[in-house]
Amino acid sequence: MLKRLIQYKSIIRFHHFTAIPLDNRSLIKVHGDDTSKFLQGLITNDIENFKNTNAIYSMLLNARGRILYDMIIYNHQLNKSSYLIEISQNAVADFMRILGTYKLRKQVNIEDVTEAYRIWSIIACQKEVHSNTNDLRDSLNFKTRQGLIIGQSDPRHPSLGVRLITERQSQLDNLVDYCSISNDISIYKKWLYQHGIAEGTEDIPSGECIPLEYNIVFLNGVSFSKGCYIGQELVARTHHTGVIRKRLMPVQIKNYEELSKNFERKINDLTIINQETKRRAGKLCASVNETGIALIRLNDWKRNLRIQNADVPIKPSIPTWWPPLDEATKLEMQIDHFSSSS
Repeated sequence: MLKRLIQYKSIIRFHHFTAIPLDNRSLIKVHGDDTSKFLQGLITNDIENFKNTNAIYSMLLNARGRILYDMIIYNHQLNKSSYLIEISQNAVADFMRILGTYKLRKQVNIEDVTEAYRIWSIIACQKEVHSNTNDLRDSLNFKTRQGLIIGQSDPRHPSLGVRLITERQSQLDNLVDYCSISNDISIYKKWLYQHGIAEGTEDIPSGECIPLEYNIVFLNGVSFSKGCYIGQELVARTHHTGVIRKRLMPVQIKNYEELSKNFERKINDLTIINQETKRRAGKLCASVNETGIALIRLNDWKRNLRIQNADVPIKPSIPTWWPPLDEATKLEMQIDHFSSSS
């Protein structure tokens, strides 16, 4: 009887998780004797971090320090000569072209292996379950490892769930117990936006965005101790000497029906203003219905904000996963102490 009760509780617990295939993401395999050195000179993160993990978050910047592409890099075999790079599907052609440009005579091979694998995000459905950030990965009950290439907590932050890479023909319900599957990518995007996360070129227009404003430090995506990489100068200078005056934040969009009815163009073109001063306070970057992400001026985040020329209030919040804020940021945000509910 006790055993049956434990099994029942486990089933209820595991059904709190949803697995979503990320068919909007692709996998690029980069391998060869010079691969680690090659990537180290391109990406913002430190390839040496693979001594402690098999997944890191990183970005590729242009010479002006703007984000070209964000990515998750996997090294599932702990092999310094072979990596899988997860990137936005619509960025693949240009990303491979850029890698080819910098490859020169290095012993590096670059392949699109998306058709061989499938990327999954497993997320928690209830706040009480994912309040323990280590619980989700530990609670996944794998029936078999056959067909599973990688099972890793999201390297940006554990509260974002678990990343799986499986062989393309593998069925997830044959791999994992008590995990419902949804093909609705908007569930995943809404989950990201609730946490204030931008992902892919649809959220981060290539060549336009500043990595520190998109919280690359908070997301464990940059190293300030490694050697040089493309775009390093602006990132390092701003981090060490400047104040970040804008940051990407989760927002609630009030009166969303008004927004969807009156604005046919992409919402990342929409300006957010301070209602009192009528000055620009930021821009809306993306949304799934009333849940969105916006680049907000920190000294305006507590103000009454709305979409310019529309009766659509915008309410930013501080994500619970943000680390303690430095004094300069707290001063800019006009808060005395860190609080996710401030």
